[in-house]
Amino acid sequence: MKRMALLAGCITMAGLTAIAQEKYIPFDTKQSDIRIKAEPKFSVNFHGGYAWALGSTFKFYPDDVRSIEVEMQDNTTLSKTMKYSSPKKGLGEGFRVGAGFSYVINDFLNAGIDIDYFRSTIRKDRDSSIKRTFTTGPITSMSYNERFTISYDAILLTFTPHITFKAVSRPKWFLYNKVGAVITIRPNSIENDRKDVNTSMTWQGFQKDSSGSSDTRYEWGIKNPSIGFMGAIGAQFKITEKIRLFSELQFTHIVFVISKRTTTNMIVNGKDIVNTLPVSERVVEFQTSFRDDDWVQDPFQPSRAVTQRIPITYVGIQAGIAYRF
Repeated sequence: MKRMALLAGCITMAGLTAIAQEKYIPFDTKQSDIRIKAEPKFSVNFHGGYAWALGSTFKFYPDDVRSIEVEMQDNTTLSKTMKYSSPKKGLGEGFRVGAGFSYVINDFLNAGIDIDYFRSTIRKDRDSSIKRTFTTGPITSMSYNERFTISYDAILLTFTPHITFKAVSRPKWFLYNKVGAVITIRPNSIENDRKDVNTSMTWQGFQKDSSGSSDTRYEWGIKNPSIGFMGAIGAQFKITEKIRLFSELQFTHIVFVISKRTTTNMIVNGKDIVNTLPVSERVVEFQTSFRDDDWVQDPFQPSRAVTQRIPITYVGIQAGIAYRF
């Protein structure tokens, strides 16, 4: 009996073991690993914005005179009125577009570079007029009216390596600040001076009107490259896993060091006379220091002047889209 009972017990245990093995699914540790998806390390962006020049930007204009009005009778000045106004727009103001590339170093630090194309134009008009009347003689009146327009056009291609620090981070957005160096490659600036003159004379009931114009173009040579710095605060917003929108407020300061000013065109009443001018009137070279030993300027040599350093400072708003990969 004991042997029969032991045999029955062994058969029962074997059956239960077989049933358990059929229902048991081995645990595969390789298939059950919990893995966190790696975040993209690289991103490219496209952006655009507008900048406003600040008060420290170099004032190119020779004066703040907006208009001069003189009235005379015979050889006596009856009145003289001059109006002044400060420039409302400085060089560095205008639209810009660009693209950038960045790399995620860690959760709080990114490094990258932005490339921007920037064009800025400023302009000022000055009106002058003289009106004369005569009590004796055949000429009864004369008038002279002049509009002088001076404008500057600067084109900048800037490379800005930068570091971005996350300040406040949330799943859908984060705030950041950014600092970088601004490197301007082959900067240039064009100055255009235009003068339009109209005169009128009345004598013995007859009137004669005449007009003339001159247009002078100067090219400012700037030492290459020009260096500056940039600081910004901004925010980035998550649209999808790979697409982000961002907006930032930037402060930028660049210093131009002038090396030469060349007169490239001087058109008077439709005729270009620049080649009739001596070299001393067409070219100005800027030097840190120099010495003049001659009382008379050599007409075959450029004029000389002390080096000018032109600060261009502006604050701008920028927005764009970034793609991570």
